[in-house]
Amino acid sequence: MFQLIKLIASFCFLIPFSQFAFSQAVPSVDTAIEETEDGLYRVDPFVMGAAWVKPDLDLSKYLRLYLMPVKVQYRELPEMRNARSREGADFYVPTESLKAVFENSFSDYLYEEVSSVSSYQLSEEAGRDVLLVQAYLTDVVTGVPPDIPQAYTTTIRWLWEVGVVLELRDSMTGEILARTADRRRADGPIDANLAWTFTPRATSAWSSLLIRRLEELGDLSGRPDFWPLVGAPQD
Repeated sequence: MFQLIKLIASFCFLIPFSQFAFSQAVPSVDTAIEETEDGLYRVDPFVMGAAWVKPDLDLSKYLRLYLMPVKVQYRELPEMRNARSREGADFYVPTESLKAVFENSFSDYLYEEVSSVSSYQLSEEAGRDVLLVQAYLTDVVTGVPPDIPQAYTTTIRWLWEVGVVLELRDSMTGEILARTADRRRADGPIDANLAWTFTPRATSAWSSLLIRRLEELGDLSGRPDFWPLVGAPQD
């Protein structure tokens, strides 16, 4: 099982992550399962993609969002000891500098996206009307090989592949209310030396995806202050 879990530093307004006794490790999401071990049931795929919710899901009482630090989990891959093994690989562990761009840009974009959700306010503390928002980037791999020769163009077919998971919990009890899971790939072709430039484009799209899932869960639970996701508001 994946063991490498890296916590991105929280923003200064957040309560330290360790204060939540109900905080959990990165979830293992089986998209074929109908009922999860923590009591969530699969939403009809015709209504929503890979999503699981409490049978009595009601988000109408939540007026504020508490954004937890993002959790990032990289896939464990065999160590590549020489150039020949690297040339034959399909997936790579990103370098530390590429990880930093990946993690920091996603964290920044997600904060901006959450701040722009007009139907909620951001909260600095737990409360009865506060919804805990936890984002995970799971099973992360890159198509960028290490030790790229900068003097040459190295074309790669894709940049990142990642699981994008959202969990919603009650901030007072820690009860899990909903979970969504998507698998996304940032396709190329691109020059591998430009990976640091193009990574923020991918992380921006994935942060927007999580907010879209948040809004869809609001619609699903009948939360009145979300407009329909398709088409303009009607009088």
